[in-house]
Amino acid sequence: MDVLVPPAQGSCAGHLVHSDIPFRILRAGGDGSALAVRETRGAEPDGELLARWSPRPGNPFHGRLLRTGATFAFWASDAGWFLVDPAEPSITLSAGDGPLSLTAEVRLFGVPSTLIALEQGDVCLHAAAVEIGGRAVVLAGPSRHGKTTLAAAFAAAGHRLLTEDMTRCTMAAGPAVFPGPAVVRLRPDVVDGIRIPGASSVEVERERVFVMLDGPQRGTGSPVPLAAILFLRDGPGPGQLDPAPSVDAIRDLWSLAFTLPTDASRGAVFGRVADLAARVPVLDLRRELRLDTLPDVIGLVGRLVERLVLEGAQR
Repeated sequence: MDVLVPPAQGSCAGHLVHSDIPFRILRAGGDGSALAVRETRGAEPDGELLARWSPRPGNPFHGRLLRTGATFAFWASDAGWFLVDPAEPSITLSAGDGPLSLTAEVRLFGVPSTLIALEQGDVCLHAAAVEIGGRAVVLAGPSRHGKTTLAAAFAAAGHRLLTEDMTRCTMAAGPAVFPGPAVVRLRPDVVDGIRIPGASSVEVERERVFVMLDGPQRGTGSPVPLAAILFLRDGPGPGQLDPAPSVDAIRDLWSLAFTLPTDASRGAVFGRVADLAARVPVLDLRRELRLDTLPDVIGLVGRLVERLVLEGAQR
C-alpha cells in the first residue's frame, strides 16, 4: 500500500517540510530536500551519548545528543525528544498534549535539521544572517555577543532577516545561505527599542519574546548568495571593519561550526570551513554593544556590501 505523503507546507534551513503538523515559522516555496516531520508517543530512546549541553548564565537550556545506530536522538530541556534519520530524511518529535510550541519549532531547525545538513554536505554556523541588496551577510560570534539584536536591527531598517542563531551555508552553486525560521527571539528589554515593520510579537517563552516575520520580511526559503562573514567584536566607537587574517578566519569559523565528535565528521566540516573562508570575505566588525550605535553599524555594513557587489561585477 502506498504511503500518503503530506504536501510541503513551506521551507526552512534548506528543507521542504512535509508534515501534518501545523507550522508557523516556515517560509514560502524555496529550494531544498524534502523533509518529513512527524509526531510520536513512546519510550525514551537509548543510545551512545555524543554530546551534552549544560545551562549557562542567562540560558537555562540543557540537552543531549545520542547516536542510535544510523539515526540520532536529540533531547532539549524545553522541547523534548527529536528522532533524526538523515538518510530518509525525517525528524520525529515527541507528541505533546497541545499544539507544537514555537520553542519546539525553532529547536527542530537547530541541532536536528543540522544533522541532516551535515549529511548533505553543508556547514552550519552558530551565527545570524541578514539579506542586504540581495546578498547574505553572516553575523558570527559566541552567545551574548549581540548577533540576534544586530540582526533584528537590520530587519527593523528594512533588510530581510535570514536566521537568528544557526546559519546553514551551502557551496553547491556558489557560497549561499539558506533562510531559517521566520522568527526572531528578543530579550524583553530590547523589543521596545527595535520595531520590525510587518512583524508581530506573538509569544513570550523562557524570557524571550518571539517576534514573527510576515510579508516581505518572511520571503521564500531559496538560498541567498553570500557576500561576507562578519565576526562581532567589542570595540570603541560606532563600528570598524577590518579583514580577518586567513588563519584567524578559519580558526574562528571552526569554533562556531557544528560537528559530530568523530574524526570523519571533524575532518569533513573542517574542509568545508576552509573552503568557505577561501571563497567568502571574512572581516572583524568592532563596535560598542549599545542600541544607539546600531544605525551606524547598519550603514557601515550596507556600504561594505555595495562595494563587494561592485567589485564582483567588475571582475
